[in-house]
Order: sequence, then C-alpha cells, then structure tokens
Amino acid sequence: MAAQRTTLAAFLALMLAHSAEPMQAADAPPQAKIADVIKDTLQGTIQGAIDGTLQDTLQEKVQQKVQEALTEPQESSGDDSAKQTRVVLRISKQFIQEHAPPAVEEGSRVDRCLFGARVTGTAITRGRPTLTMDTDHERPVFTLHFKGTTSTRTVATKPPVKAYNTGAGQFDVHREIRFDGTQFSEGAESIEASYSSRLEGLATPPGLRGRLVRRFALPEIARTRPQADAIALSDMKVTLLTAFGQHTDKLVDDLNANVPWKQSLALLGPQQSGWVSHFASTEDWIVTSPGPADAKVPELPEEAAEAKAPLELWVHGKPSEMSATKLVTLWSTVHVGLNRFRDLAPAGAKDAVADLKPVVEGDWWVLRIGSDILERFIDGLEDDANG
Repeated sequence: MAAQRTTLAAFLALMLAHSAEPMQAADAPPQAKIADVIKDTLQGTIQGAIDGTLQDTLQEKVQQKVQEALTEPQESSGDDSAKQTRVVLRISKQFIQEHAPPAVEEGSRVDRCLFGARVTGTAITRGRPTLTMDTDHERPVFTLHFKGTTSTRTVATKPPVKAYNTGAGQFDVHREIRFDGTQFSEGAESIEASYSSRLEGLATPPGLRGRLVRRFALPEIARTRPQADAIALSDMKVTLLTAFGQHTDKLVDDLNANVPWKQSLALLGPQQSGWVSHFASTEDWIVTSPGPADAKVPELPEEAAEAKAPLELWVHGKPSEMSATKLVTLWSTVHVGLNRFRDLAPAGAKDAVADLKPVVEGDWWVLRIGSDILERFIDGLEDDANG
C-alpha cells in the first residue's frame, strides 16, 4: 500500500507540474492564492484516490478550481477605501425640468348624443406642464404636473328645442417619476378635476307653441344637467390621463435614452457581487454610484461645485485607453442629441462632438455632457432677474 501511495503521489505531482506552468505566465490573482487552490485540490484528489472515490482526473479538477479562483470576487482588504464607490453619475435637476413637455393650447370638436339630444360644439384645452422636485433631498423623486383649464361651447339639439351651453373645467394631472440609481421609472397617473356648465340660451318655435315648449324644456334641462356635467367630467379625465400618460412615458424613455449609465458601468468593468446602486439628491443634482451595500456615494473634488453640465460622469482614476475611448464615443452620441436644446443648425453637430473631451479634476476623470446648455439657461435667468 505504501508503494502504491508513493507511485500515485509521484504521478499526481508530475501532472500538477505540467498543468500549473500556464498559470504562472497568465495575468492571474496572487500566486499564493493559486498555489493554495492547487495544494488543496491535490490533497483532496490523493485522498479520493486512496478512498476509491476519485471520479475526475487531477487535470480537470485543478483547472476547475483555478478557474473558480480567477472569476470569484476578490476579498476586501479591510480598509475603508475598499468600501467607497468609484464611479459617479450626476444629473442636473434643471436639465430634467427642461425635458418637460411644452405648454398646450389646442381645440377639439364635440359631437355626441346625450339624453336624446345631439350635442355639437368645440372644446379648448389650455395647460402648462411643470416639474416639482421632492423636498426630501435624500429621495431622487420628482412629480410632473399638467395644470390647466378646458372651456366648451356646445349646442344641444332636440327638436323643436336648441339649448346653448358653456362649460368650464379645471384639472391637475400628475405623475411621480423616480430614479432608482440605475434608471428612471414612472408611477401611476392621477388627476384632480372639476367641470360645470350653464345654459346660455334656448331657441324654441315662435308663439304659443314656443312658450309651451320652453315651459317643459327648462325643468328637464335643469334636471339632467348634473348628469351631463358628470359625463363631461369623466370624458375629460379619460382624455387628459391618456394624453398625459403618453407624454410622461416619452419623458421617461427620453431620460433613460439620454443617460447611458448601464452601458458605462459595463465598459468600466463588471459589477462586484453584492453591489447595489447608491443615490443621493441635492438642491441641484441627482447623484448615483454603485458600491457595496454599506458604502456611500463618494465625495467629489471641490471643482465639482463649479460645474454646469446637464450630465456628468465621474470616474476615480483614469479608465484604460480602450474603455476611455468607448466612453467618449458613447457619451458623444448623447452630446449631439442635446442639440435640440442648443438651437443649433445640423451642421453644428460635428462641433458638439469635438467639444466633448474628458478632463482631470484631482484624482478624478470626468466627462461633462452639454455643459454649454445649463450655462446658457442660467445666464438667461440672470438676465431676466437683472432686467
């Protein structure tokens, strides 16, 4: 038995020496760790051979264990810096507000049957979208409102009577939009609205017949008006919620399309196991950064306070040359897409790409996207204030 063990050990040692040579030349984790993996695997394999339970060859076992060691997350060194996240995205709240849909003033036709009468006329809706940010700066949440009025002028025809009506409605449609540290998402739409109408005039046949018709028509109109107003209010809510939902869906899609955060993280390296997205909200910025569950969003250098860019990507240290090139290319597409805010001719798109250059602020590598946009907006506000 001793001779069998010696022969088996010599054979395994020879196999081990042959399989370990490529490992030393590769760019792998510390050799001490790889050596420990090989040593533990060797001992387990010898014991399996002695016990008669060995099923895999040593070559397969060693390769499997080393591959696991190469791909598993490296253990933390224990210092606080290992718990700090190293990639930060800042999104200007003013930039989000600039994405709000424009003010609306549009008319529509009214043509329907109601209580046996044909109702025709026009409805004019006026509204202005506004964004309100959550006052709790720890929650990157904002609400898009669409407030306005609806005015109607209609004629209800039920021979031999024509009733001329006007109506007025007020509404506030709103929807919460959240940022979870990775992407924007929207909540459910809700609406607060009111509507009331009044009779402006009544057309009836002349003479005695007309007076009799009026005598019976007026009480009937008064009786059905609350129901008619309720139906008009319900229709107004459905129309506004549908249109508002489409606008806010587009807003969220636009924001996510203009913030290639996931792609940037993929270029900078795979996510560590157990990492989560951390975020913070200040008066001017929504900030997000990935890291361990107990980490915090790292503090940026003092130069960050002077920045005026809608979107900013901060990377601690300098990415590899290939990653940096891909990041600039990725964010240049966004940079050009912001031309709709610059009011530039299409020929200016090439110049916009050329302007996107990374800068170094202390230990940070920074991409600022569309910095001219927020500067122009702030300058406009200052001009209005001084005027």
